[in-house]
This record gives sequence, C-alpha cells and structure tokens, in this order.
Amino acid sequence: MAVHRRPLAPVICLFVSACAGQVTLIPPPTPIAAPIAKDDYKVRSLADVDPAQPLAGAMAGQTLSLFGREDLIARTSSDYKPTACSPIAGAGDAIGTIIERARKTSIVIVNESHERSEHRGFTARVARALRPLGYDVLAMETLSIPALGTPDKFLPPYLKRPDQLYFEDTDGYYLYEAGFGRLGREAKALGYRLLPYEERFSETAATLSLDEGIARRETAQAEQLAAYIAAHPKAKLLIHVGYSHATEVPRADGQRWMATRLKAITGIDPLTVSQTTCRGGGSRERLAVLPAEQRPGTFDVVVDHPTAKFVRGRPAWRVAAGDRVVSIPTALRPAKGWRIVEARPVGESEASVPMDRVAIRPGEDIALLLPPGRYQLKVVDVPMAAKE
Repeated sequence: MAVHRRPLAPVICLFVSACAGQVTLIPPPTPIAAPIAKDDYKVRSLADVDPAQPLAGAMAGQTLSLFGREDLIARTSSDYKPTACSPIAGAGDAIGTIIERARKTSIVIVNESHERSEHRGFTARVARALRPLGYDVLAMETLSIPALGTPDKFLPPYLKRPDQLYFEDTDGYYLYEAGFGRLGREAKALGYRLLPYEERFSETAATLSLDEGIARRETAQAEQLAAYIAAHPKAKLLIHVGYSHATEVPRADGQRWMATRLKAITGIDPLTVSQTTCRGGGSRERLAVLPAEQRPGTFDVVVDHPTAKFVRGRPAWRVAAGDRVVSIPTALRPAKGWRIVEARPVGESEASVPMDRVAIRPGEDIALLLPPGRYQLKVVDVPMAAKE
C-alpha cells in the first residue's frame, strides 16, 4: 500500500466553477511505501478483487460499492435489476408522504440495499424532513457496538467523540462508504443522537442454524432498541436498516425480523419504508404498490427509485443532489492494480470517512463527486501481491 500524505504542492483548481472557489483539490506529495495494516480489512477486501475480473468474487458487489464503484456491479446485481411494481395512482411525493405518516408514530424504519448509495442519500433526506417533527435519534445497525464493560479508550470514535462532525472509518463497516459517511455528517449537523443496536458478538452464535441465527440477531436488535425507548419515552427514532430488517409482519416462513419484534415489544406501530422492494419503474422517484407476493402490511411505504445512471463511473443521483463532477489529476491515476483516491475537507483528520472515496484502475477516467469546498487528497495503492 502506498499512502500519500500532506502535500507541499500547490492546489489544483478544477473547472470554471472551481476557480471561483467552489471546488479546490490539494494533491498529495510523493507516495510513501507502507504495508497494508493487518486490521485494515476493508482495503484487504479490495485486494481480493481482481481488477481485470472485478465481479468474480462472492462478496465483490458489496466491496466495490464500499469503494464507490457501483457502476461495475449495476449490470449484474439483483439490487439494480428493474422490477414490475405498479405505481400508486395520484400519490404524492415520497418524502411528503413519509412526513405525514411519521406524525402518527414515533418510530420510522427505512431500509437500504448495501450496494446502493442512493438509498443512504434518501435516508439523509428523510432525516432532514423528520427533524422538525421532533425525531432526534438515528439508529443504524452498521454502527460498531462495543462489548459490555469496554474501557472508554477502546470505544468507537462516535461514542468517544459524539460532538465530532464526521464518522471515522472504524465506526462501522458500511460507514466506510462515502455516501454513508455523508448520512452521518447530515445527522450530526441536524443534532441527531446516534444509536447503535446491533447484536453483540457471541462465540455461541457460530453453532446456530441460519434460522436460529436470524432469530437471535433480530431479537437482540429489537430488545436493544426497545430498551432505549423505555428509558427515553419521548424520543422519536429514525432507524436505518438493511433489507428485511424493516419487515413489519411475520414472513410466510414464520420468520420475524427486527421491525416485527420491535412492534410487538413496544406496542408502537412503526412507519416502515422499503427502498429494496421496487426499482426502475419510472424516470423519477415514485411510490409503488406493495407487490402481491409480499404479505399485506410487510411495509407501509414502498419507494421505487429510477434505474441507476452513472456519470464518469459515478452515481448520477449525487450530481443531481448538487455534487460537482471533478476529474482526478492524471498524475494520480494508477499504472497497475487498484488505487483508492480519497477527498477530505482541508484540515480534517485522515481517520474520517471522506467526502468521497473511489477505487480506480489503469486507463479509467473515473471522477470524484464533491460538493463545493477545499479538499485534501489522499491516495492508497492496493497491489494484488498484498493478498495473504
């Protein structure tokens, strides 16, 4: 791994708008060779992805998404494949509908695909919309949860430094992805309390069957959330989950996921929002009818996002949301293997989840996507020889 540290070089001003002070990049200095840290398992997971055949690995989809390369998985991932969901005739916009229905409860649960950053951007929009209604807690299963009795010095950064304006890479697995990091930045700026609720590690879990493991995990998640609600009865929670955790009624196979269990424990009927049920139904975001194969009441609201599009290898939804398309300087593009390019606001710790992080290969003209600002670049090389 080669890590580029604080530069001595002048800044690079990109495009006319950037030269007006909107987007400025500060390039890194000459690389300093260093081995990949043993605990840097996310970078190691990218080392396991062959740049020439990036979709060959079993977990390549989630890994490539973490490193900003949804464009490489969109053609083959089921999470991008269009469905045939029917739109709700005369329905209003998704955010407006969620606002109105959120007034009648104190728990809103929004799910995501772990491979689609747009879902995290949508939850950030929901967080903004719900804050004036008194929603003040954002619970995310991705947040690292320490073992009981963990000394303060070993706590995740988001617990040690709750007033910090950004997440750090060690705060949670999916938080490594820049879009998830931005969701955290948005929530912190809005004044949300960040709440972990994942099942704590247990060595006995490895001996359970798949169904037993799901039941144990869903129960643990629901009980931790219910305990917080019992201790803070006036709190209003926005809960961001993956896939089926938002299922509000028992599945046909009898399995009860987190939302079903939380509803039973607390007696609170949550507003459940699915972004994973329907996709690609129209040219713009819309509300869809719950498909007939889903049990009635599985989700309260089904959001159907348009088929994903990409600009210079990056998600077009971020451009529509205000990001600038910024070229990576030619001198920073790799000659071989994967290279990770990161952009952080000037002065921010290198431990932070950057505003953008993307993995690029030789010959690619992949862009950074950044809101206006001044950014320090960092570059990490991930040679295939790093595999163990």
